Amino acid sequence: MDNGIFPTAVSSCLSRPPPATVMTSSSTNAPADAAICPYTLKPISSIDKSELAVINPEQSECGHKCSLPHLVSYIHDASAGSTHSCCPVCLQYKVTVACDGNAADKVLRRGHHGENDKQEQVVCLRYGPIHYYLSLQSTSPRTTATSCSCTLSRIGGVLGVDVKHGMKIIHNGKIIYPDKTNNDISEKILSISSLDIAKKRKKPSLVVIGIRKRQLYSKGSKSNAAAAGVQGIIFAIVSMLTPRALWSNMSWGIGWTINTTKSLLGGLYLFAQSMLYPPQHRDE
Repeated sequence: MDNGIFPTAVSSCLSRPPPATVMTSSSTNAPADAAICPYTLKPISSIDKSELAVINPEQSECGHKCSLPHLVSYIHDASAGSTHSCCPVCLQYKVTVACDGNAADKVLRRGHHGENDKQEQVVCLRYGPIHYYLSLQSTSPRTTATSCSCTLSRIGGVLGVDVKHGMKIIHNGKIIYPDKTNNDISEKILSISSLDIAKKRKKPSLVVIGIRKRQLYSKGSKSNAAAAGVQGIIFAIVSMLTPRALWSNMSWGIGWTINTTKSLLGGLYLFAQSMLYPPQHRDE
């Protein structure tokens, strides 16, 4: 049994088989074809780590990076294509885990403490089918109320869920937020998350439910909808022109052509054989 913190079996998003080449670079280092975010078309290095998404960081075949807000909207918003849960960079593997840049660095250390661990804490949770690992960084002492507000605001801000109206956090079947006693739950959330990471659990214990506000792909004006549609078309075209996609399409096309040609020639051979050597009827 694999005791890793992330699931190791990631099913393919496409009916075609993935290319035979396997990337050997570090999972947290994006491949060369992913140096630019497919959504913002900006260099990955220019995106703040708190706004950067690392997809399936323990999968050597994936581990791509892009804008975190755009990825969340791409996965969960119907107008952005909720049925398309594949990695937006390689289009080969399902998105099962999403970390921000800081959280990925800490989680992949597998329990080894770093210099910034005391200043940086990670919240892990499930929202829909996706496991999120989000960092909380603090460089100065905070009051209890501010700490609670920071934790909940980070969760609600990334997921696009209204913290005060609609968001609920569940642990072991029990709602721990909103809390009728108005107790600070930030320490409880961080404690549960730290335990999940330390024990390398495959699934976070915290579950967040709530309806997204759909900030990026809202059902607003027609101009916004048209812009989102054009952006989606451009992104699809660019994705199809990546070396990985071109190789996959070429391999699939060659295989389909060979099989089709074999079937056609086999049919013609049987037809010609039946014409040259027709079956003989017996006289009764």
